[in-house]
Amino acid sequence: MHKYTHHLITCKGKKDGRNWKYTFWPFRTEKPIEPKPDQEMAPQFETEIVKAAENDVAKEAEKWKELDQKLKPKYCQAVAALENARKKHLKESEEAELAKTEFDAAKAKYEELTMPALDARWRNLWLIFIAIAEFPLNSIVFGILGSGRLETYIISAGLCVAIPLIAHFFGQSIRQENKNSPDIILMITMPVTILLILGAIAFIRAKYFEAMVHQDLIGISITPTQMTILFIIINMAIFLVAVMVSYEGSHADKKRFKTITSRYRAAMKRLQKEATEATEAGGELARSEQNFQQVRQNRLKSHEKFIQAIKTIVDGGEWLVSSYRAANLRVRKDIPQCFKQQPQSPAIPADRKSTRLNSSHTDISRMPSSA
Repeated sequence: MHKYTHHLITCKGKKDGRNWKYTFWPFRTEKPIEPKPDQEMAPQFETEIVKAAENDVAKEAEKWKELDQKLKPKYCQAVAALENARKKHLKESEEAELAKTEFDAAKAKYEELTMPALDARWRNLWLIFIAIAEFPLNSIVFGILGSGRLETYIISAGLCVAIPLIAHFFGQSIRQENKNSPDIILMITMPVTILLILGAIAFIRAKYFEAMVHQDLIGISITPTQMTILFIIINMAIFLVAVMVSYEGSHADKKRFKTITSRYRAAMKRLQKEATEATEAGGELARSEQNFQQVRQNRLKSHEKFIQAIKTIVDGGEWLVSSYRAANLRVRKDIPQCFKQQPQSPAIPADRKSTRLNSSHTDISRMPSSA
């Protein structure tokens, strides 16, 4: 339509509306008026203008089609990513809420428990300290009784493990309010076991070195028998201390305490995991929404430019038709029948391509269905 200027249109309107035209001689000759007074069809020149406008509309539509072949796949990918991010965030949020409910229930039961006088971590730390402290004491005793270095270290290390471990099970058993058969058996067998172990070791060492008159321990004369008694006393004292530590660090109902504590810790761990995943899903959702808005706005603005270009072409065509009619009427005295009707307006083709273009505007003008 660029070839149709306002000056050309008005000149053409006047030329068609006059009943004469310029000639070389006698300068003016009569000619038929265009359009004729009784003509009902649109003038040929109007139709030419409208067709030119429709051709320009078709060219713009083709440009938009080529551009949208690049924009639409990105838009569809952004929509799919946003939908997936929403579903994932909803799922993770529901799982986090369920984990919070389970944690609250486990926490309520955990807080109802009566805690041991000594925290389990401190109990274990003290038992380890007792085991470590026992090693040099037993090493000195076995060294005085004449044991070799390797033998001394092996027996001392064994006692360091056995005495605190046996004391722990014994102290835990006597702490139970409702004692079952295993607890009663442990209460009976543990002290007997430790006494038998210590007695057997002391007896063997005493017999082996009974020929020795005495040994000098830090400047003090002491016989093997006295050293044996001292060995038993030291280890029994250590055993009793370990029993007290285990007793104070154990719950009166160890099974219930262990079950509730385990559930509480498992619920806390799950809550932390689900809360982290829900937070990550929320971040992913925010990024997907931002990306979707950017892609959507880019495509929407491109489409709006296309719509505006078509509107400009259509408005320009209608204006040129109106200008043609106005110039035509100024030079004639009648009003043709076709001018009494609404001027032609360039039509956007209703073919498949144009329908898709029209629907695409609706698609990108709204958020996805779950928005």
